[in-house]
Amino acid sequence: MTRKVGRIRDVATETGLSTATISRVMNGAENVSPKTRARVLEACQRLDYFPNPAAKALSTAKSKTIAAIIPTIEHSIYAKYIAAIEQTLAKRGYSIVLAISNADEESELEAAHKLLGMGAQAFILSGAAHRPELSDMFIRRGVPFVFTSVWNAVNSAPTIGYDNFEFASRAVTYLSEKGHSQIAVLHGPLSESDRTRARCDGARSAGSEGICLRFFETTLDVTGGRSAINRVLQERRDITAVLCFSDVLALGVYFGLSSEGLTVPGDISVMGFDNLDWSAAVVPGLTTIDLPAGQMGEHVAAQLVAHLETGTPIMPTKLDASIVERGSVKTIRPG
Repeated sequence: MTRKVGRIRDVATETGLSTATISRVMNGAENVSPKTRARVLEACQRLDYFPNPAAKALSTAKSKTIAAIIPTIEHSIYAKYIAAIEQTLAKRGYSIVLAISNADEESELEAAHKLLGMGAQAFILSGAAHRPELSDMFIRRGVPFVFTSVWNAVNSAPTIGYDNFEFASRAVTYLSEKGHSQIAVLHGPLSESDRTRARCDGARSAGSEGICLRFFETTLDVTGGRSAINRVLQERRDITAVLCFSDVLALGVYFGLSSEGLTVPGDISVMGFDNLDWSAAVVPGLTTIDLPAGQMGEHVAAQLVAHLETGTPIMPTKLDASIVERGSVKTIRPG
């Protein structure tokens, strides 16, 4: 059975204090003893009670603020995505408030609590793997939420994004059709992202008897890409292509190969994921999967506003991607 959200009267009953005292604590009044303050805050947490300003904003639906919690702001694909959300919301009279979870579920849950306390009317979350308490908290309060960067038509909450499994499979097939059978796959930490896990599963699904895939986990940054390609060269000198599940990793691969006196694609072909702004400017231009981050942000924002204002159901939305061919992948001819 779903647990009810606490009320100020529940906290008063639990602590034996007046509702006026509870209000003073929640409003940060100074004329409250530390012992009483701690007693009230502990009861509020246990009873799942939020301050009156948040309750008022949620009940009247007037805050016109939508919260987004993302793993990082360091990668430009998130900047493109958030910019699209902000611009789409602004046209409809809404604002965005942003929190960074650093791919940590506990930090994400804490951020959601704080944003609810600020009166956020809806939530945008990255991926579909989250603490059960997070979804339960939103459901109990009737706060709509959307999972993004993933797509699953039968997920318990609406997903707006792309099929990471399918795109990774498509990337391996592309390299195979170019004649590559010895492929290194570089990816970020599996424990931090269901999107990464789906991509790894998709890559494996495209493997065949004639294709050898070697997976290398690393940090999701340029340094991680560089260190990973060094491991690849030490362990598998027969590799002819490297598939990176982020353009950021691919850039690190470029640097690592250059430091070893190797060329792209002369010695090793490189393929990325994201199509970040600079991927066309590197030499040679990076062949990559063009993820529709901006389009995803527009869809998410538009559907949430429509749901808040008219009750329109939020529909699972699958966005397509394409392979942008540049100069970093060469064709290997048989024989």
